Amino acid sequence: MSVAGRDGSLLDLNAAGLSSAQLFDELPCWASIQDRDFRIIKASAKLIADFGDHRGERCYAAYKGRTEPCSECVAMRSFEDGREYSYQEVRFDKRGRPHDLLVKTKPLRNGAGEIVAVMKLFVNISAEVELANRYHDSVVRFRNLFDNAPCFISVQDRNFRITDSNRRFDESFGDGMGEHCYELYKKRQDRCPRCPVAETLQDGQVHTSEEIVVDNQGRQIHVLVYTAPMRNAAGEITSVMEMSADVTELRTLQNELASLGKMVGGLAHDAKNILEGLRGGIYIVNLGFKNNNRRDVDTGWDMVQRNVTRLSSMIMDMLYCAKKRSPRDAPVSLPAVLKEAVGLFRGKAEQFHIELGLEAEERIDILGEPKEIHGLISNLIANAIEACNADQDEQKTHRIQAKVFRHNGEAVIEIEDDGPGMDAATRNALFKEMVSTKGSGGTGLGLFMSQKVATEHGGTITVRSEPGKGSVFTVKLPIWPPNAART
Repeated sequence: MSVAGRDGSLLDLNAAGLSSAQLFDELPCWASIQDRDFRIIKASAKLIADFGDHRGERCYAAYKGRTEPCSECVAMRSFEDGREYSYQEVRFDKRGRPHDLLVKTKPLRNGAGEIVAVMKLFVNISAEVELANRYHDSVVRFRNLFDNAPCFISVQDRNFRITDSNRRFDESFGDGMGEHCYELYKKRQDRCPRCPVAETLQDGQVHTSEEIVVDNQGRQIHVLVYTAPMRNAAGEITSVMEMSADVTELRTLQNELASLGKMVGGLAHDAKNILEGLRGGIYIVNLGFKNNNRRDVDTGWDMVQRNVTRLSSMIMDMLYCAKKRSPRDAPVSLPAVLKEAVGLFRGKAEQFHIELGLEAEERIDILGEPKEIHGLISNLIANAIEACNADQDEQKTHRIQAKVFRHNGEAVIEIEDDGPGMDAATRNALFKEMVSTKGSGGTGLGLFMSQKVATEHGGTITVRSEPGKGSVFTVKLPIWPPNAART
């Protein structure tokens, strides 16, 4: 046997003492040669040492314990088309230890060019497979941590396009792969003026900010944002990971605490005024007794009664707002309650030259606490009268319309006035804070109570208002019995 040397001369390997059999046995991998009948006609010394001597046996019986050839035999394919193939398999050595193998086939030809046998080379890739499995496990663990993180996570490239995101991000904002971050959850057409992702891309540092984003349901979410650079093997920043923690409940609690402080301050101011009124009434009563003046006694006593009533009403409102309760499940006729409330306020409305109208469909019932529903409607009518009375346009004749009707299977109460209306800031904060529509003359407890009553009865309360165009307060409640909504 001869091979070409570096200088082009032929080297006789047989003369050097290296026969083909020796070369075959010296291969650094396992090797075998089989005929068309799948019989092993030659095996390398390494293969025999590790897997046993199976020469003369069919390969599928010797190494796989099968009674028939494999359905996808690559050796047979090499016999058929003369091509080389490779595949992976697991084979157990004679000690029962598994080995991950990369198997390659090579057809062997005779002098006439006919394929007479196929050689198989078995390369042990167990270490590589183990590394690949570890890498896969690491990727899976990272992905699980990434997806199960209790915050919104996205990865953005230098064009601020999202290249990856975790499960919570996708559930809240949708699959935004390839979209600009500011378009997906900021609903903007251009990049934010102060962008922590841009700052991290520029200086490679961690940056934070607090922002408001919009989810795929249109809800606003307050988030605390952290950004961190992601680098390639050369240390260059290729993208930025943005992690956003939902702090909406925290901000809501802060707002509620701020509202509570504002309410306490307002109540303390009102209580102080009431106490001053009580002191003034007591002083006049005492002065009347001292001077034996019946008129002063009556005037002072009237002041005392009026301020005691105000103080009692304020305390009862505070107790109601502070306590959680389930309303009594008693049938309540909304038309009857609305008519009674309008009747109570008609005299006050006429006193301020306000027309108080009533529109009520018949037989609209709900389940609840009659007294609380009456208080809700009374609060809304009283607010409407105060709003109209506060209008600076003295030439305008105001009108308030109180309605109850069915709509889309619900009972609807509407109190509409043509007063001065409210701007967007006041309107948006109306049911979130202790905001009064009476200016400095109210604490906002009435509207807070109205919302509380509506919510506890399974309903909602909303407002439509614009400056100079009046206001419409709408309460929606479930009709009882449910089939009455279809009549």
